[in-house]
Amino acid sequence: MQPLPSPKGETKAGSGFPFRGRKGSTGFAFSSIFVLIVIAPLLFSSCKTGNHENQPAKKQCIKTSSLPVKYAKGFAIDYYDGFKVLTVKDLKDSSKVLAQFVLQRPSKAIPIGFENATSVIIPVRKTVCISATTIGEMAILNLLDSIAAVTDVDYIYNPTVIEKLKHNQIADVGKQEVNYEKLVELHPAFVFTSGGFDGGDKLELKLSSLHIISVPDLEYKEQDPLGRAEWIKFIGAFYNREAEADSIFHAIEKHYTELKALAAKAEKRPTVFFNLPFKEIWYMPCGENYMALLIEDAGGNFLWKDASATNGLNLSLDYEAVYNKAANADFWINTGFAASLKDIQSADKKNTLFKAFKTGNIYNNNKRNTTGGGFDFWESGPVKPDEVLADLITIFHPELLKGHELYFYQKLK
Repeated sequence: MQPLPSPKGETKAGSGFPFRGRKGSTGFAFSSIFVLIVIAPLLFSSCKTGNHENQPAKKQCIKTSSLPVKYAKGFAIDYYDGFKVLTVKDLKDSSKVLAQFVLQRPSKAIPIGFENATSVIIPVRKTVCISATTIGEMAILNLLDSIAAVTDVDYIYNPTVIEKLKHNQIADVGKQEVNYEKLVELHPAFVFTSGGFDGGDKLELKLSSLHIISVPDLEYKEQDPLGRAEWIKFIGAFYNREAEADSIFHAIEKHYTELKALAAKAEKRPTVFFNLPFKEIWYMPCGENYMALLIEDAGGNFLWKDASATNGLNLSLDYEAVYNKAANADFWINTGFAASLKDIQSADKKNTLFKAFKTGNIYNNNKRNTTGGGFDFWESGPVKPDEVLADLITIFHPELLKGHELYFYQKLK
């Protein structure tokens, strides 16, 4: 059997893609070994026929290989004869399946053993993105042309998507509440959702009632920075782009690992804290949080790195608790919508008492943002953890990355 075809008109593997790694990087060669891993299972029959007495023969499908997933915990991709299976798993309990999809050609019945899975016909032509993060994943794989619609346009940063919206090449299907009537008219293959962040069960039930497939993109639940980036393999599988996704991810991983090793050479680890209070509560990441791990890899000393979460993967602190611990911290980062030192002072005059304010060492991840409040840090940042890490190393240890221009971050003035 021949490999499952790539979507007509899609960029073929090996072409350029919008990835900013090291200066001068424009593309990467695909691993021939990986290509064999992906293609080989589709070339040979792996379904055996059971022949039990007095019972009709049934075809039993045997898994022939799996896509290597090194850091992400929330998904798996397995290959069978003529189809592949994508499984979305609970990160806390990998044995718990949240959703499962059989990707196959048209007119094929659900294979034996996967009766509870959802069939998705590939190659996929048209999808809808509920979360801006999915747009970041689609962009790095050159798949923006397959996006039929998006929601919450004000929060989207990607210039190509914005331009397509202006020319009605991508539809706007709602803010906060999805315009389901408009969504149905588009006849998408499925909708990329993001669990509780976009309405949770309510959205799932509504899409199900409209016979629209919901595909959860749960990269944001991964706390390992490389684990989040690895979800491009999950996205790519719907478009037969696993080889390209694997190659892109390998380059990201290599660059990230090199930067992490560089940061480890720093003689001093400056102290760091996050955020601004919101309605008198100062939400601070716990030690297992995505941002805390990035600070560690960048050679910083996050002051709450040993704290256990009290609110999801965050801590809910009062102002006094933060000041007592961070008054003399070297750096203050991720200050929300504050775009200047004046904004920090206006939020609360006591903020001027922090050492980081006095020295001007306050950096926000809002260099690339929208007028509506969207941060590219949360759109393309998850698939560019090496760029995030390079920024943080430059902030904490400028002597290690001379010449690096901040991409997501900027110093508040």
